[in-house]
This record gives sequence, C-alpha cells and structure tokens, in this order.
Amino acid sequence: MQKLKHLLLVPFAWLAALIFLIEEAIWDWSAALMARLGAVRIVHRIELHISSLSPRWALFAFLLPSLTLVPAKLLGLHAIATGHWLLGGGILILAKLAGMALFSRIFNLTRPALLQLPWFARLYTRVMFYRDLIHDYLAHWPAYQRIKLRITSTLAQIRSLLRRP
Repeated sequence: MQKLKHLLLVPFAWLAALIFLIEEAIWDWSAALMARLGAVRIVHRIELHISSLSPRWALFAFLLPSLTLVPAKLLGLHAIATGHWLLGGGILILAKLAGMALFSRIFNLTRPALLQLPWFARLYTRVMFYRDLIHDYLAHWPAYQRIKLRITSTLAQIRSLLRRP
C-alpha cells in the first residue's frame, strides 16, 4: 500500500510543483505590471474607489474580471474546436494572463473589505492554510528546490540577455 501511495503521490507532487511555479511567476509578474499601471492617474483614481467599496460591492468588483473574461475564453475554445489551434491557444493564454493580472490587483485592493464577510474570511483562511501546507511540503522537497533554482536561474539569464544593448 505504501508503494502504491508513493507511486501516485510523486506525479501529483511534480504537477503541484509545476503549477505553483507557473502561478507564482505569473502572479509576481502581473502584480508588478498592474502596480506600474496604478501610477496612471485615472487608474489610480479607479483603484482608490475600488479599495473603498463596501464588502458586498467589493465582492462584485472581485468577481467581475472573471465574468468579463469568460467570452474571451469561449472564443479561444471555439477557435480550437474549429481547427485554429494556435489562435485559440493564444487567446486562452492571453485571457489567463489578463485574468490573473486583474484578479491579483483587484484582490489586493478588495481584500480588507472581503475579509469583513464572515464566510469569505473562513474560506480565505482555509485556502491559505492548505496553500501554505503545500508550499511548505514542496519547499522541503529537494527535487522541487532544484527545479525552482533551475527555473529561477534560467529566467535571470534571459532577463540579462534582454537587458543588453
């Protein structure tokens, strides 16, 4: 039974590591991009308004980006279904990146108000507990550490090459 558990756990751990690395990179990149965008005066005013919303309106603002990107994702799926793999894949990737950028920024703006909703605070606490548990497990896994180091150094090399005149 222990061998079967190990046999099943290892692929899931690798998949979790890959997903966490990709999500973490996209989250960091999009948060930095959206923070720069927040320096634009009109965007800054909108962000101030969003951050001052009541909990119920904050929930609406938090969910709105997900709803607005559904048509783009459906368009991407339609393109794939009709044989336009590259176009459909590109649309889905762009929708994912835009969605994460908006989601991360709006979540950071609305988190204080959202945490005033008791059910949201419980859900957030539970999700963060399990996320931290998985992160802790992966952080102590040597294979994950090697993969993360390799990806980080590769990205640093790419950034270095792009900065050269």
